[in-house]
Amino acid sequence: MSKKPIFRQIIAEFIEKPLPAALKREVDIPLDIPKIISLPGPRRAGKTYCLFYVMQQLHAKVERSRLVYLNFEDDRLFPLELQDMDSLLQAYFEMYPTHKEKKVWFFFDEIQEVPNWEKFIRRVWDTENCRIYLTGSSSRLLSRELATALRGRTLPFEIFPLNFKEFLHFNGVEANRETSKGMATLLHWFDRWLQQGGFPELVFLPETVHRRTIVEYIDLMLYKDLVERFALKSPSLLKYLLKYLVSNLANPMSVNKIFHDLKSRGFKLSRSTVYDYLSHLEEAFLIFRVNIWHRSVRSQAQMPAKLYVIDPAFKYAMTIGEDRGRILENAIFLHLRQQGLNVHYLRNKQEVDFYWEHGSPLNVCLDFYTEQTKTREIKGMLEALNFLGETEGLILTRDHTADIQVDNKHIAIRPAWEYLLR
Repeated sequence: MSKKPIFRQIIAEFIEKPLPAALKREVDIPLDIPKIISLPGPRRAGKTYCLFYVMQQLHAKVERSRLVYLNFEDDRLFPLELQDMDSLLQAYFEMYPTHKEKKVWFFFDEIQEVPNWEKFIRRVWDTENCRIYLTGSSSRLLSRELATALRGRTLPFEIFPLNFKEFLHFNGVEANRETSKGMATLLHWFDRWLQQGGFPELVFLPETVHRRTIVEYIDLMLYKDLVERFALKSPSLLKYLLKYLVSNLANPMSVNKIFHDLKSRGFKLSRSTVYDYLSHLEEAFLIFRVNIWHRSVRSQAQMPAKLYVIDPAFKYAMTIGEDRGRILENAIFLHLRQQGLNVHYLRNKQEVDFYWEHGSPLNVCLDFYTEQTKTREIKGMLEALNFLGETEGLILTRDHTADIQVDNKHIAIRPAWEYLLR
């Protein structure tokens, strides 16, 4: 049975309705360049509304009927096969035959629901006068998969949950950083962001359902994007592994240590299973690995890695106890990742949280007020500066500001919220 009538109905319904209102994100997605734009990222991070925001901008100069949006998780399209996709183009150009001579913008949401979708996208790109935007659950729309199927034709933009600046914007918060009242306001919202996390939907939901919503997100990501896709035999192991990693957030961990812990919990598995499951969690943008900095690549690979999660809300939903210092460190990692930095951590006698090429060492410390904490943090930073031959280091705290000069080394102590708003 042809899918053409269904495609016609879906296209017509979308074009007739007003565009959904979408707030601006920090990611500047191009409107008209000769590249297939892909938006990889975790579920519920706001990828669809990034598409709607692009459409809002285009609609100022492009007629609405040339902006074509389809969500391939629409149940009216099931079951969908590759050969059905010809009906999509036929339906659209039958509805708007004059657009065959014009440029058309196609927005394909959850395109991975179409088997062998990349063949269709490549053919459309090569034969039609168009621009193409793709989103999908991150585990099925990875940059490396796109690069293989559509080599040289794609440009990815990672969509993460709201960063702190976006969180303020979505909540309508405007505060003057130069006044004591403004700083108190920002610090209040900063603490709330660290606990609530940045999934956009939570901004518009009552706090009483936040935890339950996050648990549903986690189940969706684990079971739909990972268990189903990779046909994993032990969903309970996958969920426990994620909970274990979240409980040990930002702590150096080796595969061997994880393997022995899982085994002690009664799971029957091999080390290769641990490697595979960690890889799947990384591919889905649920966790991120940060390796130690070492001049030897081989030594670097043999050392424990620090693991971070896509959103601090995971910590509150899956574990007991706040551990706000680790959550703050996680937030700083996500900020650095979104700047495109390839970060490492440093460890000699002391540990420094982040270092990257052509950067200065950066440490994260929630509370910088006790003498014991100050001594430990300054000692660790000085050791790192001497080891790297650098003269400047940065320590980010919840709310402390200071400048420390020791042996021609300058250590800046700054509030993390201020750093994130730069």
